[in-house]
Amino acid sequence: MVEIREESTEPAGSSPTSSGPSTSRQPPPPQPRNTLMDFLKDRTLDSINFALRIVTIFFALSYLLPLASAPVQRKAYFKAFAAAMATNALRLQQRIGPVRLNMEFMQRLFTEDSCHYLLYSILFVLSEPITMALLPIMIFAALQATNFFVTLMTAIGQNNSPVVPPLTRLIQNQTPNCLGIVACAEIFLAPALFASVLMGQTSLVTPIGYYRFLVMRYGSQRNPYTRQAFYQMRVSLDQVAANPSCPGLVRTFIYKSISFISSLHR
Repeated sequence: MVEIREESTEPAGSSPTSSGPSTSRQPPPPQPRNTLMDFLKDRTLDSINFALRIVTIFFALSYLLPLASAPVQRKAYFKAFAAAMATNALRLQQRIGPVRLNMEFMQRLFTEDSCHYLLYSILFVLSEPITMALLPIMIFAALQATNFFVTLMTAIGQNNSPVVPPLTRLIQNQTPNCLGIVACAEIFLAPALFASVLMGQTSLVTPIGYYRFLVMRYGSQRNPYTRQAFYQMRVSLDQVAANPSCPGLVRTFIYKSISFISSLHR
């Protein structure tokens, strides 16, 4: 999650002015503030990402809420992932710069969270709609768009606006919970994808690609929530398997699941 960084709106070196021969001093003149257009020009790529995240949220909600016909909702689903793809591609370019054909670049590329979610978005654009798949991109878009909005309002001197303090507290207090929800959704999507293969709704390539996505999320350097979710799941499964009343078939399935989880970090 990107940290909220407040930008100073006060110019350095301002000093009080005197009024004629009088020794009394007047308060300093009002400090100039960044205008909205100045901020957007200074942060052009971030502003484009902000717009793309709003688009992602709009189309995700358009699919989730039954306000349109089924064909329109289906199009909204794929447009949400298309906007997420554009967001992550642009963010990836910001993080790693131009493409370089060497091993160091490739290693860095696959450690970036933006690369992980670019792959995620591509996988679900190429498969039949799965409602749960929208949850991660929608939550990330909401968190990051809110973060940018707070930064913008602070930069233009509106940090005392009635909406800014609640949004700041929301980001600070609820980000861990939201990222935990995202991690759990990503884990539970794996069996949903395998089920969709059995029903003929997607090709075998999608769950194989998704397995690579989970491996990358497990090893993420910036977001430990997937590892934490897998660990908590493993502890819970161990407790169930250790129960004497657990059927042998279920116990075997549990141990195979634990073996799968353990293989992610190898």
